[in-house]
Amino acid sequence: MATVLRWVLQDPSDANPATNNYTFAWNPNQMGSPFPTRVLSYEGTTAVDGQVLLWEGTRTPANWSFSGVIKNAAHYEALRAWTYDRQGRLFLFDHFGRRLVVVLKEFKPEPAAKARIGRYWHHTYSIDALVISISQPSLSDGGL
Repeated sequence: MATVLRWVLQDPSDANPATNNYTFAWNPNQMGSPFPTRVLSYEGTTAVDGQVLLWEGTRTPANWSFSGVIKNAAHYEALRAWTYDRQGRLFLFDHFGRRLVVVLKEFKPEPAAKARIGRYWHHTYSIDALVISISQPSLSDGGL
């Protein structure tokens, strides 16, 4: 049976191992593509063979979002704090074992539609981020 990798946030500017990382209590259940859009310029020519001139510029960071559920106050506060109390670039390790260099821009929690007594902290959330770079995944599909 395969083990699910938990998402982990890590602050490279915090040297204290007790405070420089956070393991998600529950992984997000939705995410967009974290990959940047290629920056292309092209121009037609009047040449007989009709070749197109093509230039590629530096890729810009990708706007990215992911979302999930929050079931307790500790998870809520951790996501809020990592989004707003940390400065600069963070490392986010996802369920594929990739290291994404990100800047978390906005934490958007919403109380669950069917809140029940004793479950005040049940929320859905989304986080908007800027993805600076992405490493290769460390997990394979086992050749499937």
